[in-house]
Amino acid sequence: MLFEIDKANLGKKFKEYRKNKKLTQFELSELIGLNEKQISRIEAGLNYPTYLTFVKLIEVLDIDIMEFVEETPITINPIQNEIINLIKHSNDTELKIFLNILKPLKKELKYLQK
Repeated sequence: MLFEIDKANLGKKFKEYRKNKKLTQFELSELIGLNEKQISRIEAGLNYPTYLTFVKLIEVLDIDIMEFVEETPITINPIQNEIINLIKHSNDTELKIFLNILKPLKKELKYLQK
């Protein structure tokens, strides 16, 4: 899923917006081209919507995408934070050098982990 939000909260949000629009699950399913049962499973927190379904839901229900971003807890460990700070304070030349070093290194690490 695009965002780290649990299925239950995601479903709850979609259900709340659907009800505010005074739509039934069947009407919503018709508007976005899904089966009513699929809408029910998303709202019940049993399934994540596909990316395309997610986009259709936020469009039809007129939901601001930032509502999902704001709920996303971002946890960064100290090493990630140090790397992010290093990148933030680098010029374009330094960034290109980092990228040229990291790409092959990452590829080699993946190979070694197999």
